[in-house]
Amino acid sequence: MNGQQEGDPAKLADALLKVADLDRPPLRFVAGNDCLTAVEAKAKELLAQVDASGPLGSGLAHA
Repeated sequence: MNGQQEGDPAKLADALLKVADLDRPPLRFVAGNDCLTAVEAKAKELLAQVDASGPLGSGLAHA
């Protein structure tokens, strides 16, 4: 895909250097609009599963 990719490798390199210089970088750095959209959708799906599991999944510890 060299030269055919949607993203700009130079911009990604610049972003990675900035992330590396952060005092507290994110545990996972998500790069690119397509990836940001996909990760956001997955996060929403997981949160919906947490909400649906709450009534049956909570309160299961020993008394």
